[in-house]
Amino acid sequence: MTKKNILAGMALVVGLVIPSLAFAANEGEEPKHPKQGWPHEKIIGAHYDRAAAQRGFQIYKEVCHACHSLNLIAFRQLEGIGFSEPEIKAIAASFTVMGEPNMETGDVEERPGKPFDYIPSTFANPEAAAASNNGAVPPDLSLMVKAREGGASYIYSILTGYREPTAEDLKHVSGGKIPDGAHFNPYKTGHVIAMPPPLAEGIVTYTEGQPAASVEQMAYDVSTFLAWAAEPKLEQRKHMGFLIVAFLLITSGLLFWSYKRISKQVLGH
Repeated sequence: MTKKNILAGMALVVGLVIPSLAFAANEGEEPKHPKQGWPHEKIIGAHYDRAAAQRGFQIYKEVCHACHSLNLIAFRQLEGIGFSEPEIKAIAASFTVMGEPNMETGDVEERPGKPFDYIPSTFANPEAAAASNNGAVPPDLSLMVKAREGGASYIYSILTGYREPTAEDLKHVSGGKIPDGAHFNPYKTGHVIAMPPPLAEGIVTYTEGQPAASVEQMAYDVSTFLAWAAEPKLEQRKHMGFLIVAFLLITSGLLFWSYKRISKQVLGH
C-alpha cells in the first residue's frame, strides 16, 4: 500500500468519524443538572426534608399518579416521611385497589386501600397505560432518582426546564425543530421530551403555613419525595456507614499505638 493510499484512507476515517462524534455529542450527551443542595446528599448528617417529602407525596398523588406508578412503595412506608398512622390509613383509603378473589364466584372486586397495600397504578396493565399515552408506557417512579444521572437534581431540572426554544436552542435539536406533540427541555437528552409540563402555578393547593406552591417549590418537593422513595433507608445507611468509619479509625489508631508501644518494649526504641 502506497503512502498516498494510506493518507487517503486516514482522511476517509477522519471524515466519517469526526462528524459522527460531533453529532453524538450534540444529540446524545447527557445534559448537566445543577445541584440543588439536597440535605439527603450530605456526607455527614444526611436527612430527608420530611415536610418537603410530604408535600411531594401530595404532588405525586394529585398530579403524577395520573400517569406514573410507584409500585415499590406501600402506604405503611409513608411513616418514613412523617405521616402518622391515622393519616396513612386515610391516605390508603383514598385509593382503590383490587381485593382478593371471591371464594364462591372467583370475581375480584375493588376495595379501599389499606396500609399494607402497595400504591396502585392508575392503569390496569401496561397496554392500558400505553393506550392513554400515545403508545408510550410512562415509567414507574419508584427508582427514577437512582436510575438517572444527577438523581434528584435530574428530576428538578426536568420539571423546571420547560420553555419555548430559541433559534439557538433549536441548533441542538435533531432536525432543527420540535416534533409535533413534543416539548423543548434543555435538561433532557436530545432536548426534546414527550411529556407535557406537569407542573403549573396553582395546580395544587398546599395547606396553610406551607410555602407558596410555585413550580420551583413543587419541583423541589416532589424531587425530595422521589429521592426518599428510591432509598427509604438512606438515612440509616449513611448513619451506620459513619459509625463504621469512625470505629475503623479508632481501631486503627489503637492498633498503631499498640504497635509502637510493643516495638519500644521489644526493640528498645
